[in-house]
Amino acid sequence: MNKLKFGLFFSMLLSLVACANDEPYTVKVGYTNGTTSGRHGTGEIIVTTLSGGMVNFAMGAIGTYPGAMSTGGRMDAPAHIEGDWAKGNPEPNSGYISYHRISADIPKEAEAKMKLMDNYYQNFDRSYGSMQVIIDGPRIRVFYTKGCYSHRMDCTPKKNIDPNGWVVKSPTGSTDVVVLFDGIGESSKTPFPNTEFVDLDKRREFYNN
Repeated sequence: MNKLKFGLFFSMLLSLVACANDEPYTVKVGYTNGTTSGRHGTGEIIVTTLSGGMVNFAMGAIGTYPGAMSTGGRMDAPAHIEGDWAKGNPEPNSGYISYHRISADIPKEAEAKMKLMDNYYQNFDRSYGSMQVIIDGPRIRVFYTKGCYSHRMDCTPKKNIDPNGWVVKSPTGSTDVVVLFDGIGESSKTPFPNTEFVDLDKRREFYNN
């Protein structure tokens, strides 16, 4: 009887250890949606994480990098990205010139890149970061950064910390990022079906006629 109880206890202990080891690597982040190439609009841009969590990076109209931000929360490594967006006409209030969408898996090294970024600096230790979805015409990228700015912070990296060269400068050159995804979506001169841009274009045509 004692052996049976011990066996059950040992099995439960192994199960708990296994569950602990299966916990995903999570980070506290703000969510950012930006662009480096002028005015854009976002429909839904959903990032699904390894654990199955979903974050919507759609924040309406954007025109700068880093762009629109929200308070965010905790998330594990991105695994898939799906959504639609549009590139604006350079002229204000003149609609969009192209429409884009994507459905793609994010490379598996995303988690390793996030861990690297979290352990990259010698003397800078911030408890949160920023997950950034950047759209430029058909191109869409996902960055993770700790937001260390060398003009006012010590951003010295640890020695030999990045043998793969994963850490690069942000588009403005002001901080370091790791690129978790860099892809090209489908393009169209007219809105894709079942997106909010269909209704936006109809309303714009109605008021312009």
